[in-house]
Amino acid sequence: MATGKERFAELLDSGDFAMITSFRQTYIDVLKLYYFVGRMPEAVQCFAEDNDFAEVRTIQKRILAAYEQDFSKHAPHELVPKLCMLWNSIPSQLAKENKKFLYGLVRDGGRAKEYETAILWLTDCSLVYKISRVNAAGLPLQAYEDLKAFKLFVLVVGLLGCIFIFQNFLVPSTRT
Repeated sequence: MATGKERFAELLDSGDFAMITSFRQTYIDVLKLYYFVGRMPEAVQCFAEDNDFAEVRTIQKRILAAYEQDFSKHAPHELVPKLCMLWNSIPSQLAKENKKFLYGLVRDGGRAKEYETAILWLTDCSLVYKISRVNAAGLPLQAYEDLKAFKLFVLVVGLLGCIFIFQNFLVPSTRT
């Protein structure tokens, strides 16, 4: 809607699937933009005004840096390193074909007990979603939840993409 495509949003709301299908490629293109930009107001406004992908990434990096600074300001001091390790592990956890979140990928030998409070802090602050696996498709869905098998997702898809790109392509590798 911020890019002037209000009529396409209204069409989705109308449920006219025959007409929606005729604009399939437009919806795909807009969805790709959403995946990149996300929904942070400053990034959306910047993109709507300038269509500048590089500036959107700059804004996203600034938002992510502010989040990490907030860890130090608002979280208990002993929790901050765990928060940073969890936060930075999310993109690589999602990139792998793991069926669930693996604490050993956060830190060698990592265990659930060490990170429970950090995960709770991130979810309570609405920085991540904790999505549990379900064992069967039935209603209510919560009745089939496997609470020990979950994945963490960054709340804003554009920020997730920024974290992934920044971690994997823009930071000099220390690997040999």
